[in-house]
Amino acid sequence: MFWNPKWDEIMKKIVTIFTMLLVVLSLSSCYDRDVLDDKGLNYFMPTPENVQYIQDNATTVTLTWSIPSVIPEDFRRPISVQIQIVENNIYRDRITLVNEETSHTFTIDPAKKYRYIVKLVGTFTEENQETGRTSTVTSEGVIVNVE
Repeated sequence: MFWNPKWDEIMKKIVTIFTMLLVVLSLSSCYDRDVLDDKGLNYFMPTPENVQYIQDNATTVTLTWSIPSVIPEDFRRPISVQIQIVENNIYRDRITLVNEETSHTFTIDPAKKYRYIVKLVGTFTEENQETGRTSTVTSEGVIVNVE
């Protein structure tokens, strides 16, 4: 049988490709998504209730909401309220109200569409704060569209 020197190059490429494939497969299958997703917290923050808006005039909108009556005792009072502002589908700003306020007024451009995402943010009390863990828990957001 006749041996061609080009076969050495071909064999080296085949071995390299299989080695790279083996490395990629072994590294990509070595994690458990549940472990990565688990933040180790057994706490939740309830969502704000009765979220509504009132358009005071063409350029002013007032958001109102209520704080749920049952907030876990693991969190310091007052609870913060976080509002994300999206203007024409572009994230513009985030404000945090720190004294359990139940309303906030915004100036708007009537030619634009707005979306507000209202969330509650709780900060753990000293007794419940775990070393190496986050100090806050944020609720799911309630979305309000103003067009």
